[in-house]
Formats: sequence, structure tokens, C-alpha cells
Amino acid sequence: MIKGIVTDSKTKIKTEYREPIVGFADAKDKRFEQLKEIVALEHKLPTDILPAAETVISFFIPFAREVVKSNRQQANYTVQQWAVAYQETNQLIDQICRELSSFLAEEGIKSAWELPTYNFDQERLISFWSQRSAAKISGLGEFGLNRMLITEQGSAGRYGSIVIDKALTPSSDFKGQPCLYYQDGSCQVCIKNCPIGALTEEGFDRQLCYQRCLENAQLMNDKGLEGLFDVCGKCQVGPCAVVND
Repeated sequence: MIKGIVTDSKTKIKTEYREPIVGFADAKDKRFEQLKEIVALEHKLPTDILPAAETVISFFIPFAREVVKSNRQQANYTVQQWAVAYQETNQLIDQICRELSSFLAEEGIKSAWELPTYNFDQERLISFWSQRSAAKISGLGEFGLNRMLITEQGSAGRYGSIVIDKALTPSSDFKGQPCLYYQDGSCQVCIKNCPIGALTEEGFDRQLCYQRCLENAQLMNDKGLEGLFDVCGKCQVGPCAVVND
């Protein structure tokens, strides 16, 4: 279903992708409550999105290798191909949720979802619904040093989710730790790739990162591109970006 929507001509997108993956989580999983402590008190529970929530369906749409390679070619600022992929995939995720919701409604299943971006406090830069955290709880991957979720398809791509009122069997937890740094300390490419030093072994400076993302957005607008391009992605294009890259 999701694969079919990704290739739907109605999306009118140029970005190419690899095979998407999907996971399922029990809406009552205690880890959703823990996000109120880990992320922010305002972080939503599945029942805040859909009162009768039973299952969270999370999915990951991985960028094609060419998109990843393009953002490796420029060290300081994001490249146009990556920025366009970010914007187009956000639109695609919303379309997937809309079409999936319509399909489920025909089966008598209620659903609701949060947008893939701009559902955060723009002063504190705290998400009200973390797509990556929902994906982790749904068994799609494990967090790495770059603070991205690394899946069996790598970390370069975008996440979406939809909450439904039907109980489905939860996916098994992701096994193993794909981040090379957390395995044996052998990799810090994401830290080296960060052009402004926002990512370090000790932590992550959200404000500094977001300022660079806004600079990238302005660069894209200056090129005549219309839309929201506040993205960087340099920390996502290391060895963990694409499996077997």
C-alpha cells in the first residue's frame, strides 16, 4: 500500500526512493508515556491524536543513494537535491496518511496523524510528536550518535506515522546497534560532517543546528525555490545513511 502511494504520479515529485519499511506499536506502550519525560511534557500520546487509539503505524521512506551522495558533495551547506527531497517527502508523507486514512475509513477504521514537520515549539525546538521516537517504538530502528534513527535501510530519509483505532500485532523491537560509534567507537563521521559543531560526543545544540537550517532555507529561496527548506542533513550522510553503501 505505502509502496504504491510512493510511486503514485499524483505526487508530482522528482525525488527517488529506496524500499520503504513499516512498523506497528501498541498505542498503550509505556514508552510513549516516557517521551513526556525524555522529550517534553507536552509531547503527545497516541490518544491525544486519536482518543480511541489502539495502534501506531510508523513508516520510513529512505532516500535513493543518489540523493545521499549529492549532499556529500558540499561540506558547508545543504545541496538543492537534498533540500528538495526533504520538502517533497514531507508532502508525500502527508499524502500517504490522507490516502491511507481514506482507505481505512472504507473498512470502518478511524485514523488520525500529525504532520511530518512543523509540529514543534519553534522557540525551544521541542517536538510535540516525535516521528523518530514513534518509529523506534514501532521497531524500525535504533538511535545513533547523529541522533537519527538508523534502520535496516539506513538513516537517510523521512518518517511518518498514523494512529488507528484497530489493534494490530506490534512489531518486534529492533535488534542490535547499527551505529558504529556505539558499537566500538570506530566512527564519528556525523560529528565531523557537522559544519557548525552543533553535534558533539557530549550533546547536541538544537539552536545552533536550527540557525544553519534556516540559512539553508534562505539559500534555497534565493535560488528561486518556493517552500520550506529548513534542513541540513550533513549528519545523515555518513556510513549509516544507506545500508551497504
